[in-house]
Amino acid sequence: MYEVTDKNFEELYPKIEETLKKAVFLAIDTEFSGLKTDFFVKESLFDSPDERYVKVKNNIQPFIIIQFGFTAFHHIREKNAYGAETFNFYLLPRSIPTKNRHFVWQITALEFLAVYKFDFNKFAYTGISYLDEADEIELRNELHEDILMRHLERFISNKDSDELRDSRNKVADWLRQKTEPYAAMEIETDSPFLQYLMHKELRYQFPDIWTYPGKRKVIVIKVAKDERHDLEVKEGDELDQTLLDYYIGFSKVFKLMVTLKKPIVGHNVLTDLMYMHQQFYKSLPKKYTEFKENIHRLFPLVYDTKLLSYELRKTLQKEEKFANNALNTLYYYFKDARGKHLTLNSPLICSVDNSTLEVDSFHDAGWDSYCAGYCFIKMAHTFAVKKRGTGSHYKPMTNIEIMNGVTPFVNHINIIRGNVSFLNLGGPDPISVRPEWLFVEALGKKTICASEIAELLSSFGNVDVKPFSSKRALVAVANHASARDILKHFKSNADIYIGPYNSFRHSPAAKLFMWGGVIISGGIIALMLQYKSRL
Repeated sequence: MYEVTDKNFEELYPKIEETLKKAVFLAIDTEFSGLKTDFFVKESLFDSPDERYVKVKNNIQPFIIIQFGFTAFHHIREKNAYGAETFNFYLLPRSIPTKNRHFVWQITALEFLAVYKFDFNKFAYTGISYLDEADEIELRNELHEDILMRHLERFISNKDSDELRDSRNKVADWLRQKTEPYAAMEIETDSPFLQYLMHKELRYQFPDIWTYPGKRKVIVIKVAKDERHDLEVKEGDELDQTLLDYYIGFSKVFKLMVTLKKPIVGHNVLTDLMYMHQQFYKSLPKKYTEFKENIHRLFPLVYDTKLLSYELRKTLQKEEKFANNALNTLYYYFKDARGKHLTLNSPLICSVDNSTLEVDSFHDAGWDSYCAGYCFIKMAHTFAVKKRGTGSHYKPMTNIEIMNGVTPFVNHINIIRGNVSFLNLGGPDPISVRPEWLFVEALGKKTICASEIAELLSSFGNVDVKPFSSKRALVAVANHASARDILKHFKSNADIYIGPYNSFRHSPAAKLFMWGGVIISGGIIALMLQYKSRL
């Protein structure tokens, strides 16, 4: 695995670019600074796709991706294998002089990451910068208009101000020593932002010098004054572009992924996609439909291994099934357990070059991306064998044949505990196959609360309860068998009534409308009678 930080990002970028270009698909994973702003807002079987999108959007807006992992898989047909190269990026938004950037830590997320040995030092000291489209345009314009240098005192810290003053003094002392033309001196600094300021300030203060960028330093040379103009023309806006590139950072990788349009694989990938949209592209739109359109345009082919695992489980015999579809369970199922023998000629998967993978590093974004891709290949091959029928597993398949196995599930994104089982990024969302809602009413003087109803019905399977008065509530049930069992069990209950929900009969709004109609009708009749009595 390649650990990528601010220190080696530029050096590794050509390798990253080459790896992305030759990949047949990319598996991704992310780690966040938090997931929920409101602990009490939970996923519900009542949620439509639009409602779920809004819930997730509102929950994640203050947080950021702090680690992004991708594994690029390429097919080695002659070996019936896939080669995997994994890159693990630590990300940290760098301060932009003209904008107050900030993010929030959720304590439970921090504690969770600490349990899994997340390297907070790499994140804090060497995290890679990034910009979304709006911030990039804003910073580009500010550099072009030289706003930064014209209002330097507003944007610079005391520490940077001191270092900038010291650099001026060093150059002044150096020049007073009757320095020969083309003699050079170096000023060290780790900050790309401060390097930019030094280039600008030193050139402004001393007309007989020129500066060149070095690795964590600024190189100053003495030149004849008439050479300055030629050097300035030759450089153009290169200095501004260097600083802008630094701030763009990881967004450069994101843009390359968008340009290449490789298939994207993730495990329970909806939240990852929403974070990526928010962090590297633009703010999440208000409407779910607009989000779908944006993501589909950015990444036309997305596969969710969580959803694939549900679909695969439906096709397996009882003794073949995995215990659950958590990523670590799936990975070991296919690597070491019964899943290893589901089909013959299942492709081998191995890391290539000098990238190394540490086993049991779950909740490390790079490792999890590798596991998601590993499970994807195994499931795609199994689907392809089942699709082609008896005898197809006796010879190795091409990558196209393997990918065709999961074509029915492309852009189907798993949704946890909603009124549909998946979102369709590439078209209309599925029609709900959940049971109709149940209506619950307390009989007599008894009142009810949602928690009591949920506990009462918990033995029948997954349910969610939505109260709409002290005596009435709605219940969403995960499957039809559970709904039938509940109706049968409470058919003659003396304390509560449970029956199928009828919006006209049971909705408070409908009742209000109905009684309003009765009152209005009664008023009209009374007016008519009064009018007739006057005749």
